[in-house]
Amino acid sequence: MNGRVFVDSNVWLYAFAINDPERMSLAQGFINKNVASGSLFVSWQIINEVGYNLLKKGVADRVAFEMVERIRISCTVVDFSAELLSRAFELRQNHSLSYWDSLVVSAAQEADCEILASEDMQNCKLFGRLVIRNIFKKS
Repeated sequence: MNGRVFVDSNVWLYAFAINDPERMSLAQGFINKNVASGSLFVSWQIINEVGYNLLKKGVADRVAFEMVERIRISCTVVDFSAELLSRAFELRQNHSLSYWDSLVVSAAQEADCEILASEDMQNCKLFGRLVIRNIFKKS
């Protein structure tokens, strides 16, 4: 992958999930490949969702913090803005996205990403030049 890649919270959670070794391996491989190329992006929303879900699953605070800190350090973090929010509402209206998914897509577009890695959204769906890719789906 040569372009910019935005990674949804579900991919990060699988990267940390020892109870699903196959998906963990796929997620870690995908993330490591894109970290090496410096093309990985997330938003504060993604970092917050990962932290919340880790704590909800019983991960100790310190460990959860170290995990989300790894995400923050290895990615470019897209800041929230009025423009991002406005575009999210437009996306929600035009594409029947959930509120939270519209914020994710809007952040990926803000970062000028070509790929949004997500298991939760429709694989291969296009939003301009941004395409959703489910890295766990066999082609």
